[in-house]
Amino acid sequence: MQIKVEEYVERSGQCPYREWFDRLSPSYAAKVSVALLRLEQGNTSSIKWFDGLGELRIDWGPGMIRMVLTRDFKHTMAERAERDPAFAKALLDEAATLFLNGEPELARSILRDLVNATVGFEHLSRKTMKNSKSLHRMLASGGNPTMDNLASIFSAIGESLKVELKVVAKSA
Repeated sequence: MQIKVEEYVERSGQCPYREWFDRLSPSYAAKVSVALLRLEQGNTSSIKWFDGLGELRIDWGPGMIRMVLTRDFKHTMAERAERDPAFAKALLDEAATLFLNGEPELARSILRDLVNATVGFEHLSRKTMKNSKSLHRMLASGGNPTMDNLASIFSAIGESLKVELKVVAKSA
């Protein structure tokens, strides 16, 4: 089940969600983005319902989302990724963590949005030496990129964002 997640925009054009979202630290903003992407994919397990209204709860830090959305939140996410390199880096980190934690669909969604907001698929194509349409298919819903392709995608995005990715194993 897909859910359409939108951001509330006032008649005046003001976007309370965007204003709130832009004040969040990059790591909080990335966590909020992941929670909304999960919701968009139909995962309502983090919602507490009362009197027909739902509150989305994020199990990381203090509760953060408490407003109605009526514009596609991805616009706000993309706008922030374009102008805030720390947020873009935090999203890249979230995508890597999601892949490693067994949530590839959500990770591909974040990577796709991040590519669109930052490097673009044509630039990514040149950097990875992969066809742009193939990259679109790899990161599409149901895409199935190989580990080599994922590594080259992460490497190219990381290089563009001037971030070095490291995998650190922690004992349980």
